[in-house]
Amino acid sequence: MGSAVAKRKALSAQGAPPAVKTTFDDLRLEETIGFLLSDASRTMTRTFSARIAAHGVGMGIFQFLRILWEEDGLSQSELASRTHMRGPSVANAIHDLERRGLVKRVADAADGRKVRVLLTREGRRLYDLVMPHIAVTNKAMLVDFTAAEQEILKSMLRRIRCNLADS
Repeated sequence: MGSAVAKRKALSAQGAPPAVKTTFDDLRLEETIGFLLSDASRTMTRTFSARIAAHGVGMGIFQFLRILWEEDGLSQSELASRTHMRGPSVANAIHDLERRGLVKRVADAADGRKVRVLLTREGRRLYDLVMPHIAVTNKAMLVDFTAAEQEILKSMLRRIRCNLADS
């Protein structure tokens, strides 16, 4: 007889109610993908935030810098789309980046109604300071993963994101 079964019988004999299986036992915290993703994300964000804070970069502006490092000169609406944020939040972030001297707004040459957000020299300089922290954080997260497992994980996370975007 297993120790868990023996424990339940002993507790039952002492008048304690036996453990009851609920309908949602398979949804306990450590068994749900949502909790595990969220918890892993919070842990990664906390670790990464501490690393980049030394460069005056917080998570609020980091995602904008990260996008602009790969695709400089986006419009405010394009940044809103890529960050999945609403216009006012994006406008505040761009204002903060501009105030810090990391970006400048420039009228679009082809369409004067559009404003492009361009990295300044200082905004581009942060790339070389922050990217090593991304590499260190990624390496720490994936230390026991093979290259194949890493590709599978990325594929699965992209599928989860797509599935939820469609729902």
